[in-house]
Amino acid sequence: MTRWIVQVPRRLYPEFAHLSPGGRRAVHDALALLAADPQSPASTTEPLQAVELRRITTQPTTDTGVTITILYRVHEPQGQSPGRVEIIFILVGP
Repeated sequence: MTRWIVQVPRRLYPEFAHLSPGGRRAVHDALALLAADPQSPASTTEPLQAVELRRITTQPTTDTGVTITILYRVHEPQGQSPGRVEIIFILVGP
């Protein structure tokens, strides 16, 4: 069982709704990867102070060929509570 919860804020729901079916599948696969290990070697850190922001980029989608970049923040587990992966923003582009 994973010790991580992926949280997608409601403000991003319209962004996900506008993705193609292949785009939604790519995001699903990336979020599943983050739920298993949010500090995966497939992700990179962003140079900010006081908070760790990370990003991960999907493979090109099968239907449109675009890649999707997900910016997120990692909240470490506290005691018995699982850690959280807080999705900050998504960017869709070639």
